[in-house]
Amino acid sequence: MYPLTRCLLLVLPVLMVPALAQNNFPTTVIAQKDAAAYLKPFPASGVVPLAVIAGDFASNETAAIGKYNGQRITVIGRVAAISQGSSENKVMVVTLQDAAASQPAVKGEFLFGSFPENSEIQVSSDGSMATLVRRDRTGVILSQEPYLSVDQQVGLKGDFKELKVGDIVLTACKLVPKEKLHEIKQAQ
Repeated sequence: MYPLTRCLLLVLPVLMVPALAQNNFPTTVIAQKDAAAYLKPFPASGVVPLAVIAGDFASNETAAIGKYNGQRITVIGRVAAISQGSSENKVMVVTLQDAAASQPAVKGEFLFGSFPENSEIQVSSDGSMATLVRRDRTGVILSQEPYLSVDQQVGLKGDFKELKVGDIVLTACKLVPKEKLHEIKQAQ
């Protein structure tokens, strides 16, 4: 019995390593070739309208992963929902989706450090609005200003992370300032 247990202890880690490492490998060559064959190339500006990225994933998921993997993307679209982050590092999640909800949504994860020091985001209980609250070093509220609201057109800049349960997930997101968003829209 002892030699069999010892053998299993030696073989099991070897069998588990490929399974655990699958999420760490870069995009496959097939996904990259599919992206080049089926989808328009990734724009040099990195700016993608919501309808384009959602359409890419709706039409050919493998090709879309090949196109967007490893990219820092600015998605311009309509805010459909806002929620408080679900972990210590994730502060807020903003969902971009068309009003009809006919295509995949883009979920932007705002991480700790995305907002100025001594400030925090408070999301309304119905998920329709986020407010930026600034505090002094002692915790006294200095100001409160609207940050985001549902149906607002925004530019969300983040790193493509994954496709999770049909949603396109961007991480390390920041909101594009309104002035810059206006410039981007004019250039398109």
